[in-house]
Amino acid sequence: MKKKHAVIIGAGPAGLTAGVELLKTENFAVTVLERDCVVGGLAKTTTYKGCKYDIGPHHFITDSPKIQQWWEELMQGDFIKHKRYTRIFYKRHFFNYPLEPLNVITGLNPFECLRSVLSYVWYRIFPITEIRSFQDWVTNKFGYRLFSIFFKTYTEKVWGIACNTISADWAAQRIKGFSLSKAIFYAFFGRWFKKNAPRTISDTFYYPSKGAGTLWEKVAQKVVEHESGSVELDQDVVRVEHDHTKILRIATVKRSLARQGGSQKLHYHEADYFFSTMPLRTLILSMDPLPPEDVAHAAKALMYRGLITVNLIVKKAQVCPDHWLYIHEKEVRMGRIGNMNNFSVKMVDDPSLTALSLEYFAFVDEPFWFKSDYELIEIGKSELEKIGLVKATSVIDGMVMRTAEAYPVYNERYKEYLSKVLDYLAQFQNLQLMGRNGMHRYNNMDVAALSAMAAVEKVIDQEHALPRRHDKPVESTFML
Repeated sequence: MKKKHAVIIGAGPAGLTAGVELLKTENFAVTVLERDCVVGGLAKTTTYKGCKYDIGPHHFITDSPKIQQWWEELMQGDFIKHKRYTRIFYKRHFFNYPLEPLNVITGLNPFECLRSVLSYVWYRIFPITEIRSFQDWVTNKFGYRLFSIFFKTYTEKVWGIACNTISADWAAQRIKGFSLSKAIFYAFFGRWFKKNAPRTISDTFYYPSKGAGTLWEKVAQKVVEHESGSVELDQDVVRVEHDHTKILRIATVKRSLARQGGSQKLHYHEADYFFSTMPLRTLILSMDPLPPEDVAHAAKALMYRGLITVNLIVKKAQVCPDHWLYIHEKEVRMGRIGNMNNFSVKMVDDPSLTALSLEYFAFVDEPFWFKSDYELIEIGKSELEKIGLVKATSVIDGMVMRTAEAYPVYNERYKEYLSKVLDYLAQFQNLQLMGRNGMHRYNNMDVAALSAMAAVEKVIDQEHALPRRHDKPVESTFML
């Protein structure tokens, strides 16, 4: 029996998961196309002068036993279990996360704590009835005082828009089932109820000893080792040809050569099925023929937030005990700091050094995005010193990574635009959407993998001419 051919756009968590799951059936030949020169997507690990950096950093946590088993079997023991240590830096004070009563009281002072509790009680009695925005949703859950302290500044750094213009859908998806009362309950009694704690305050996670990207490198290796699988890097999709009911073929160019300018020969990829993790805006605008004008307009209106990681090497063995530090100070632009040493001792070759990853969020058309690597490194050094974490003179080197479409933005009208785009793409019988950007959903790695598995199951059902199952949408939950 001749195998069906599947082309997968993107070698991130969703794309690679789909590739492996399709090959397991032995009924498909698989080609994975990746625009980067390495696999892993947003979960890749990059090495610079003996230090390893994630984009994030990423960590492995899931509510799905299937995904947990999938990861553990893949890593074969090289999967470190960590007790999570995360803090929020606000007004020159570190707040432990999850919340700890004495830590909060000493950090905010009793008067501010009282105001926060009263604000919470007020909005429980008199809630905002017409919830339109992230600000409305969180205020109802936590009260305005805690919203302004622990949500507003950081959220606006990440998204670049006011909290009252971010859709409430994002809050409902990412902070599902959590409130101040639960935060207080688990702060006091969490040690006895860890099993039932919301994922938001989970205190353990897993991590490969040499970076999150090593797991996805193993998945890619499984694809290329299969006689019917291949992964092609440096392939940028520039055209998606169709007949209005099926995708016929896609065309790619070498991304590295395209950056140098000049014309290139198109490489065509035909298949029976196509799986896409590329941003929906890019997918729609690559269609040939182009979709109707209203669909193209909706795709252009979908917004993405870019991420700049300023990765620094600090001549100091111990900088802080945290895995992550969330910076809620308005006086600095950085949003989060990841201490790679605390994820694994193997993330640095020299134990006298510390690898810090500073996260900055920006739209790709704003001036900050176009700052030189040197300028960004200097800003990072200055801001580390400004918050009192590291002296600028202790930073001995650094490098910068930019990710243009790291976060799909949930602005006020995103649902309207997304619905129009998805309705149009639904007409293509052999196209499956998956992953964070492929679905325009701010998902974690495990949910991206689950979306890939669901997409593969749909194609297998099609092949066996079985009725389509109406799977319950996979929900993501909030993780700091």
